[in-house]
Amino acid sequence: MNRNTYNTVRKSIRGNGIAYTARIAAQQGDIDTLAVCDAIINTTKGTDWLAMRQQFARNEQASIAFKLTTTVSKQ
Repeated sequence: MNRNTYNTVRKSIRGNGIAYTARIAAQQGDIDTLAVCDAIINTTKGTDWLAMRQQFARNEQASIAFKLTTTVSKQ
């Protein structure tokens, strides 16, 4: 996968959501896009967000801890 493909996948995920992007990639047989989506989904599922917030809160201000670990992104 090159940088252009990665940026295209990232833009699609931001605009359409990861489930939509993965579904379209599966329909088109786009292995590179499916690999990126799969990696993101597995990382998100494997992350204990509460534990991460608590760890950041011990070392940083609480507001910073929340901002760094929130799953909502500004567009």
